Amino acid sequence: MQAPQRAARRVMRFGVFEVDLHARELRKRGIKIGLQQQPLRVLALLLEHAGEVVTRENLRQAIWPAGTFVEFDVGLDAAIHKLRAALDDSAESPRFVETLPRRGYRFIAAVDGVAQPLEESPLQRKVVVWAVGLAVAAALLLALDHGGLYDRLRGRPPSATPPSIAVLPLTNLGTDASDAALADGMTEELIGILARLGQVRVIAGTSVFGVKGRPIDVRRIADSLRVSHILEGGFQRVGSRLRLQVRLVDARDGSTRWSATYDREMKDVFATQDELAGAVARELEVRLEGRTGSNLLRHRTRNIEAYELYLRGHDLTLHFTDSGLRAGLEYFNQAIALDSTFAAAYAAAARGYALLGWSGNPGFSLGELRTRAEAAVRKALALDDSLAEAHAALGVILMLWRGDPTSAEAEARRALALNPAEPRVHEQLAHIALLTGRPTDVLAEARLGLEADPLSPTAITMVARALYRNGRCDEALAQLQPVAGLRPPVRWAVLTAGLCFAEQRRWPEAIAALRQGGETGGVHGRTMLGFVLAQSGQQQEARQILAELLARQQRSGNLASDVAIVHAGLGDFDGAFTWLNRAADEGPALATTPLLEEIMGPAFRDLRRDPRFERVRKRLGLSR
Repeated sequence: MQAPQRAARRVMRFGVFEVDLHARELRKRGIKIGLQQQPLRVLALLLEHAGEVVTRENLRQAIWPAGTFVEFDVGLDAAIHKLRAALDDSAESPRFVETLPRRGYRFIAAVDGVAQPLEESPLQRKVVVWAVGLAVAAALLLALDHGGLYDRLRGRPPSATPPSIAVLPLTNLGTDASDAALADGMTEELIGILARLGQVRVIAGTSVFGVKGRPIDVRRIADSLRVSHILEGGFQRVGSRLRLQVRLVDARDGSTRWSATYDREMKDVFATQDELAGAVARELEVRLEGRTGSNLLRHRTRNIEAYELYLRGHDLTLHFTDSGLRAGLEYFNQAIALDSTFAAAYAAAARGYALLGWSGNPGFSLGELRTRAEAAVRKALALDDSLAEAHAALGVILMLWRGDPTSAEAEARRALALNPAEPRVHEQLAHIALLTGRPTDVLAEARLGLEADPLSPTAITMVARALYRNGRCDEALAQLQPVAGLRPPVRWAVLTAGLCFAEQRRWPEAIAALRQGGETGGVHGRTMLGFVLAQSGQQQEARQILAELLARQQRSGNLASDVAIVHAGLGDFDGAFTWLNRAADEGPALATTPLLEEIMGPAFRDLRRDPRFERVRKRLGLSR
């Protein structure tokens, strides 16, 4: 295909959509749909060559030219994924964008274009020339005022990439050790506020807390997180007052670009955060576009005591331990008792109950967890329907307790629209794609999550799981190297490594990894060990594990899918389907879902070839 020429048509229509190539807008039934420029440029190129194959190389040359600092495969996969989301399209049953494996893409719907632009009169031509002149002048002024002038005055070349920032954990400068939780909570709040600015990439909390307590080498930290700026500082509370000392560091040379000290009453903490975000935005030459005051903040309360409890709870739930989640829930519920209109606290509580369901010792029955989570998320949404955390929590509930992946994905995408910088939502979307058997989408979402949170063990592991699901075990094992030495091990990291080794028939390594996973992952780790032992021919030990699972199932239930998986490993498909149907009888449940994901993976290809699989898949809520 020849390099694309500039299209004479300005508007192109297909289905209920139209694309204005001049205004660079996508509209659905006349209503503008938000779509970033990269996926919009991909769409324009596909439309200009509708019905033809547009190769990945064509797209790279046209949209990612030589010298552009971006990982092309990741960038294109993400652009296609966002484009499909905007068009409500799917890779499996495309209505618009068809994927041709290892070749490229083709736009398959009928396209209508508005006719050639009308012939212009001499007066119109004068108006156009005058308007273009103004536009050029405005562009020059904008270039001077939007980063270029700052760089030139310092003898630096203008930055060619959008600004990016990592907020390092605030140091507790006070003598009260309990204020460390407040400092960490304040760090998370600042990350959330800056993420809502738009136009700037903000690294998620998991990655920045990974450098907490280490000697600060700004250049090295910025390089590992791939950011242009670092915000660091300290927090101190004395009685009713707070002091916040911060500085913005330019990662290119380690120089301080801006610094400030805020010495305020604690009751003014919200206004202080807003002021700090505005100052950082100005220094990064980011236009706020009206995003000030409560539009930037997510606190939704003016009760300082409730806010402090919320921050303490948020800090405790960061690491997803059973004890931390339970203690965090106590703080969230105390915050709600002080302010019954605190929407973010209700959303955090709903998330906490949901995460407890994944643990081996939640302290609540699954029925009680579901009731509490659903009540909390309903209250959060009733108080504030624009709260991203509430929509994300609802997505978890819809997927894991309601077995409704379509609605779950819609809620997760609503959360992303409200807060594009939240990496956990990308992991949530990747989990939904895992459950519904869409390996390409798993990889695209996992990579977006890792881009926002590059040092997060869970984000790294999710990319490895996605690579495994796409049959790329060598890459998956390489991806897991940064988390291989963590103690305790990351549960799904060792399980994914074990399954990859099993796919490669490296049985001793697979069994060793899964024994480690059994120690970390409890009963589910033992289940996967039993499956691989059976696959490797060690059926006696596999049957011993099956007997353990049956005994536990008889005592407490909720292990039907575990029993089914070991039966599948033993080649007993009748037994596997009997227990999968029993899992469906029990209904979607957090305790079983982590393993239900695995039956969509390569290890269970033989099980999926059985005609009974599609029926039980629908019963389990694993179909879109």
